[in-house]
Amino acid sequence: MAIHAVILCSWGATSSALAKKVSDEAKKQELDVIVDAGGTGEFKKNAEKYDVALLEPQVRHLKKEIETIASKYNIPVDIVDMQAFAVMDGKKILKQIIDLANSKKED
Repeated sequence: MAIHAVILCSWGATSSALAKKVSDEAKKQELDVIVDAGGTGEFKKNAEKYDVALLEPQVRHLKKEIETIASKYNIPVDIVDMQAFAVMDGKKILKQIIDLANSKKED
């Protein structure tokens, strides 16, 4: 089953580069994980499309707001691992997405 994740930042600029790194890693591992990038405003309009939402560290102050929207669709929300974000570690962030998706299934 595919996991559809989104990485959120203010406007979608840095999250685009990060989403590409994670998508590339998923392809390399032959995993069915789709990773989109976007701004927090876009998430409010399209939340129902996603299984998992990650916020970049610079927008962590919006976590409660995003969680409120995400809770309507049972979407787990987390902050991108700070160290992984700093070095754009697609592999570590992919694992974070998979772990979040699995935690959703356990609920």
